[in-house]
Amino acid sequence: MTPRQGSGQAHDVAEVDGIWSLLIGDGPCRRSYEVTFSEADGLSRTSSRGLTVHVNGTPVPVERRSRRRATAAAAGADTTDGPVSIAAPMPGRVVKVLVSAGDIVAARQGLIVIEAMKMENELRAPRAGTVTAVRVAPGATVEAGTVVVVIE
Repeated sequence: MTPRQGSGQAHDVAEVDGIWSLLIGDGPCRRSYEVTFSEADGLSRTSSRGLTVHVNGTPVPVERRSRRRATAAAAGADTTDGPVSIAAPMPGRVVKVLVSAGDIVAARQGLIVIEAMKMENELRAPRAGTVTAVRVAPGATVEAGTVVVVIE
């Protein structure tokens, strides 16, 4: 694969026997990642849940949502009742906290920015509500599954 136009960073991707090799960057900043996929909890990769992505041997569980639920969330529909806990999807460092306890948020509004593997990931509100708790501060290190914000 050749570098993508306008990406500002060279990269190369190759797949051999189910193992994906990613090379990103040039010179001394070049990084190499080995990525594989596996079934979790005995479920097939075609089921709605049960996929684990391994990045350099570190497992990252992935839960795939059904198209109906993802479409409802994207449309801003209130898909749940009661408090909703927003958890870090992967280990990383909190870069920004965009809300405070007591803030009213809209569906898909940014809440927290977490840096993982040199990429910033913005966690967004799954629905409109009021922030009842912010459990992290900028600079904090979080593990996958750590609850960072609670919305009611």
